[in-house]
Amino acid sequence: MTLPLEGKLALVTGASRGIGAAIARRLAREGAAVLVHYGASRDRADALVQEIVQAGGKAEAVGADLTGADGPAQLFSQVDAAFEGAFGGRLDVLVNNAGTGAFASLTDTTDEQFDAQFNLNVRAVFQLSREAARRMTGTGWGRIINIGSALGEGVPMPAMAIYCATKFAINGLTRGWSRDLGATGITVNSVQPGPIDTELNPADGPMAEIQKKFTSVGRYGKPEEVAAAVAFLAHPESAYINGENLTVDGGWNA
Repeated sequence: MTLPLEGKLALVTGASRGIGAAIARRLAREGAAVLVHYGASRDRADALVQEIVQAGGKAEAVGADLTGADGPAQLFSQVDAAFEGAFGGRLDVLVNNAGTGAFASLTDTTDEQFDAQFNLNVRAVFQLSREAARRMTGTGWGRIINIGSALGEGVPMPAMAIYCATKFAINGLTRGWSRDLGATGITVNSVQPGPIDTELNPADGPMAEIQKKFTSVGRYGKPEEVAAAVAFLAHPESAYINGENLTVDGGWNA
């Protein structure tokens, strides 16, 4: 039986752990050859690649610092060489998962905190998506999937304005780019997670009980539940879904 993403090349940014790692695993299970991007955690990325390969999938690790303006170009130079150049520079699925957050009130937020969040959460997404779209155009098929946040639709607590603003931006870019690219066969969608049990936001962490109360299901989500939504949007049968922000938040924004 042919898998849904057999013969496709997928790039997942920030894939060495957490949600990104779960997405990489899932896309590999769907048949894609997966590029596991890391910023600093080379060992984790290599371990994930080994895990995927041992399970019968295809994966390679690619590293680049996406916080700098030249990072996306450096990353795509590795895309060109991936799997011994077997894909000829083509890219079929881009998952923009890498991101960062710093929480502070308006009067305490530094320029550096502002720049760090917008550079990675927005500028890098723009640069990567632009290059991916150029490579996908003319093939009649492509998937750009942005990992936003349930906080891209509201600001439920103080000290979250800048982070939320970056996710509001992802929401808007997703919709706008879907208009730009829809007629080419490339879809652009986002997945907006709520509280997900990861190292950075553990289900037993100091803010866990507060976050659980914002959901209607009373629990954190699992990285695999976000990955399932990404796999759904990457599937060939999801071609008529475009410009959507699919929220996976346990009822946070209900």
